[in-house]
Amino acid sequence: MGVAAVALLHAVSVPGGDLIWGFFGSVVAFCAVVVWAPRFVVALLRSDGRPGLRRHWVRWAAAPVMGVAVVASAYSGLAGDVRFALSESGLEAYAREVAAGGETGWDERSWVGLYPLERAEPLENGGARFVVSDTGFLNRYGFAWSPKGPPEEGTGGGYEHIRGPWYVWEEEW
Repeated sequence: MGVAAVALLHAVSVPGGDLIWGFFGSVVAFCAVVVWAPRFVVALLRSDGRPGLRRHWVRWAAAPVMGVAVVASAYSGLAGDVRFALSESGLEAYAREVAAGGETGWDERSWVGLYPLERAEPLENGGARFVVSDTGFLNRYGFAWSPKGPPEEGTGGGYEHIRGPWYVWEEEW
């Protein structure tokens, strides 16, 4: 169940979601439920199983509690907020470098903070935007740093304000 939790939290903590990790986490969680639920019901219905449930209640409660915590974290956006907050200083330093005309692309993935980034480009208003690897289904997602106000809406994408000078950038397919 822990593997499913980590995979699902990773999938919902990137802008636009990560389809592959989300699918993997969902399959693992489904398999865990398929195994856990019948065992729990059998132990509950059998008179010789109930003492085991009482004796090992923490072990039996761990899976549903973890499932509720993952769903609540995903639904509330907490996973994405925490990941972004932990990465914000690194992302801002990188965005300043890109906006100043520094490095904007790599031959392979590079990590900035807790995000694997594919490419970056400066914005006309002195900011920068970059694509997070493996996000979305058809559209790609990333972040835009625009300290002088909202970035201009252009063709092929849009922006959604997060906080301060930060926006989620959707690059349309």
